[in-house]
Amino acid sequence: MVPTVAVAGATGGIGRTLVEQILKENKFSVIALTRSENVESPVSGAQYVQVDYEDIPALAKQLETHTVHTVICAIGMLGLDCSEAQIHLIRAAEKAPTVQRFVASEWGYHTKEERKNIDPGVDWFLSAADILKESRLTYTRPVCGAFMDLLGTGSPRMKSHIPPMTIAVDVLNREACIPGNGSNTITMIYSYDAATLIAKLLELDDSEWSEFSFCAGVDTTLSEVLKTAEEVCGEKFKVTYMEPDDVNKGDVPSMKPLEGSGIQHDEQKEYGSFGYQLYLADGFNLPTQYRVGDKFPDFKPTTVREFLSSCWDKKA
Repeated sequence: MVPTVAVAGATGGIGRTLVEQILKENKFSVIALTRSENVESPVSGAQYVQVDYEDIPALAKQLETHTVHTVICAIGMLGLDCSEAQIHLIRAAEKAPTVQRFVASEWGYHTKEERKNIDPGVDWFLSAADILKESRLTYTRPVCGAFMDLLGTGSPRMKSHIPPMTIAVDVLNREACIPGNGSNTITMIYSYDAATLIAKLLELDDSEWSEFSFCAGVDTTLSEVLKTAEEVCGEKFKVTYMEPDDVNKGDVPSMKPLEGSGIQHDEQKEYGSFGYQLYLADGFNLPTQYRVGDKFPDFKPTTVREFLSSCWDKKA
């Protein structure tokens, strides 16, 4: 019998990508959990199940009924309600006798207690981790660093479900805002590569799971990313370098929101300030230990140059 994986937040950017790649690996069946009764453009091969994250007993029953073995949470932690939804999902997974493993919703930068001054939402991630530590479930916290997809924002050739946004290097408009001198290390990965690593991780025994699963693609710097983007595009970008003290005070320029993204000017500035501060605090510099790709020598992540070329090189 093929094991069943449930993906919560399955219609979001990360969630949909995970559903696609897990099905592509063809080792698991997928239950896509969603609050919506109707799903636009469902992924072929996935069974969509409407759930209520407020009702833990009913949620546990759904997991048991579909004989779910592993739960992956891809609910974006955008507010307290999202945090509570994940906590309820953990409680339900522990109640469901078929569920043995849980992949927590982290996905972005490396959350730590000392980064709460930058992101108060760190508590949401740490609370879930504390509950999982006390549970019977085998679990892991996936961390991806920075998604390469943002470098393709505005390109009609990019394949991605990550919401479009321009931070640091705006290839579409040939602009860049670099915190400090751009020399801090940033770990980047293409979203489909990250989803592939999670799909492969599902095949491993519980004993090979660790608390963190670092889905690392490549280690680079913003200066190197900018240089590569200029080379691929064949032109120099307009570059603004920001003093670290200004960044930490939130005194940063705002890049242009992508037309049609729905992001307002003040939101764009807020997102940028958040990302720049985390970059300077090495929040996107993932540890070398517990990198998932090390377990799969045949896995070759997309490089920054390969990604940029696929999106922006006119000869590609």
